[in-house]
Amino acid sequence: MNSVKAINQLEDLKKDRLSFVHNNELDSVFLDDIKAISLAIKALQKCPNVKDTTYQCRMCGKELKTWKSIQKGFGPICEKRYLTDVYKNQQISMESILQKKGEVKEYGQQ
Repeated sequence: MNSVKAINQLEDLKKDRLSFVHNNELDSVFLDDIKAISLAIKALQKCPNVKDTTYQCRMCGKELKTWKSIQKGFGPICEKRYLTDVYKNQQISMESILQKKGEVKEYGQQ
């Protein structure tokens, strides 16, 4: 089931819960259900469309098997490789940052 189908199913469920509301003291249960369903619909609308097809890693193309990997777009091995590459390419030492601010002087300077 993709997110569009799930949203449609939840909308139908919401209409069903509304049919039980009769303006009496028992309505609070159904109104709470309607609030929860509305929150679920809003959450699904913000998520990317989840299809029934398989998902591949953006780096190596292997099938992703966990929801966490699907959300990231990387498997755990490729994620480590990607983060390592990013870290190596953007590595800056604290000393060089402080030198740019003038807080640390070169050796031999006073």
